[in-house]
Amino acid sequence: IEQLSAFAAESIQIHEQLALTRERALGENHPNTLASINNLAALLQDQGELKKARALHERVLTTYRRTLGEDHPKTLTSLNNLAAVLQDQGELETARTFYAHVLYARER
Repeated sequence: IEQLSAFAAESIQIHEQLALTRERALGENHPNTLASINNLAALLQDQGELKKARALHERVLTTYRRTLGEDHPKTLTSLNNLAAVLQDQGELETARTFYAHVLYARER
């Protein structure tokens, strides 16, 4: 278990560095930067760092809403990712509302 924890910590550090590097090189709104931030958020969520994961998912979602619009597939995926963190945090009603919005928008 100790080795697994060390691997997870190293993985988080690598993902953080990649996100920062992409942000500096490509800009905060670039799709590759946002993908790196999303991946970091997912990794943090898997490791139980829900507050950090939530903040990153909210950042990605805000950027996608602003740059791509509310119903773009990437925006909807980002909203779904945020809903998953909210679910993990026990905010079930908000998560359910977000999941329903994603489902409705994808059926249109």
